[in-house]
Amino acid sequence: MNEQPVPLTDQLANISPTIVVAVIAGFTILRLMLVKLLREGWARTISETCDTVTFVLALAFLLIRPFVAQAFYIPSESMVPTLEIGDRLIVDKVSFRLHNPNRGDVLVFAAPPEATGSATLEQDYIKRCIGLPGERVEVHGAKLKIGDEVYESPGDDPNGRTAQQTLRDKLGIDEKKSVRFYKDYVLVDKKEKILPADIARQFGQPGAKVELTPGEVLINGKPLDEPYINEDPGYNMTTIPNQEDNVIPPGHYFMMGDNRNHSADSHVWGKLAQWRIVGRGIVTFWPITRIGKL
Repeated sequence: MNEQPVPLTDQLANISPTIVVAVIAGFTILRLMLVKLLREGWARTISETCDTVTFVLALAFLLIRPFVAQAFYIPSESMVPTLEIGDRLIVDKVSFRLHNPNRGDVLVFAAPPEATGSATLEQDYIKRCIGLPGERVEVHGAKLKIGDEVYESPGDDPNGRTAQQTLRDKLGIDEKKSVRFYKDYVLVDKKEKILPADIARQFGQPGAKVELTPGEVLINGKPLDEPYINEDPGYNMTTIPNQEDNVIPPGHYFMMGDNRNHSADSHVWGKLAQWRIVGRGIVTFWPITRIGKL
C-alpha cells in the first residue's frame, strides 16, 4: 500500500491524551498563579482564556473523542473506491458498544501485531467487516479462459500474473485503472466495457471462445454481493490465516479492504478480535466533493 504523510491538522486531532492532560494542567497552574492579580484586566483576560481552553480540550479530547466520535484520516488506497487517500471521516464510537458489528460495516480498529509486525506499534486500520462469528469465509480469484488457455489468480502463467494483470498487459490498460470481471464483459475504470470478442482479438485468437469468471468472496459457501469493491480479488483463500479451521470463532471478525488487491487485511493476518474495534465510520466530511454517508 502507498501511504501518504498525515497532515499536521490530523496529527493534532489525534494527539495523545497524556499531552492533552499535560496542557490542561499547565493552563490550570497558570490560572492559579493569576488568582491574586484578577483585578488587573490583562490577568482576568488570560485567566478566562485558560478556563475556556481547558474546558474545550477536556470536552473534545477526554470525553467526545474517547467515547463518542473521532475524526479519522485515510492514509492508504486499501479502501478505494469507498474511501480515497486523504479523505476524512467521522468515526462513531458509541453504536458498536450497544450492538455487535454487522456485515458491511466500515470499521476502524487497532491493528493486531500480525498486521503491523510489532507487538508495541500502535496503529489504526480501517476495513470493511465481511465475516461474522461462526461463518466460513473463502475467496476465489478471477479467472480468464481464452480457447484452451487459462489465466487465473494467483496466476498460472510463467510470470505469476493475475487474470486482471494479464488483461492489462495485453490490452494496454493503465495500472491505476480498475479491472472488474463480469460474465459477459470486463469493466475498466468503472465505465468502459470490453466484450469477449475484443479480448479474443487482442490475445491473437479472433473467434476463440472467451470465458470470464468473476472473483468472489463466499460466506458459508454462498457468494457475497459486493458492489463496493474496486476489482475482483486476485488471489485464492480457502482457509483463514492463523487459524486451525476455517470457521470464525466467537468474538472475532473477518475484515477486508474494498480495494482487494491492494489491502493487507484478514486474508493476510487473520481474524480480528472484537475488543480491538475503535468505532464505525459513518460519514466522510472532507474534501467537500467527497461528503457522504458510508
